[in-house]
Amino acid sequence: MAPDSHNKPTPPLWHRPGTKMAEEQYHELEHLYPDRKYEYIDGIAYMMSGGSVAHDRIAYNTRLALDTHLRSHACTVFGADVQVFLAQKKKGKPHFVYPDVTISCDAADSRSDNTLIASPRVVVEVLSPGTETKDRGAKFKAYQSQETIQEIVLASQFAQYVEVWQRNEQNPNNPRAWHYRHYGPDDTIDLVSIDGHIEVAAWYRGLVFDDEEES
Repeated sequence: MAPDSHNKPTPPLWHRPGTKMAEEQYHELEHLYPDRKYEYIDGIAYMMSGGSVAHDRIAYNTRLALDTHLRSHACTVFGADVQVFLAQKKKGKPHFVYPDVTISCDAADSRSDNTLIASPRVVVEVLSPGTETKDRGAKFKAYQSQETIQEIVLASQFAQYVEVWQRNEQNPNNPRAWHYRHYGPDDTIDLVSIDGHIEVAAWYRGLVFDDEEES
């Protein structure tokens, strides 16, 4: 049976890919399509799509490894279904995003009835071909503008390769002053803000890459 088009909400005229919209319009979009997830960055809404097996596995492994590490800490790990609020700068727009993994050490973010993380400390993105430009561009800048974020992590889904940017405490408001490190298959990732030291291999457990199949 064909779906009843009369029961579907009509897309707003202002909702077109790449079109700027007000924050109120973004929340209206969320209300109209509760079965979809949209990120709101620099006044533009981006609909999120499904990921690959590698993307799903890396995000799961990362969340599990970080959660295991933080069991004796006052920090909490959240997955991609939890929305994160990035505070606006003066005369700027706020951002609403869904990182693949988020760590917050603020007790208010861990309330059972909470639906919005307001004090992220670490954010992790598993890079996808369709989102890498945004993750390294507008979304990355939005993360840098959030004062609570101390580390930004980008993980490749095509090789065991993880990049970490750590905020420079001596010059926290300078986006160019972040410390950068990258890690390969035999390395241990250092997340200084949570005193975490996790092997790269743990993030990629259960995955076989093409070069591994050929060896």
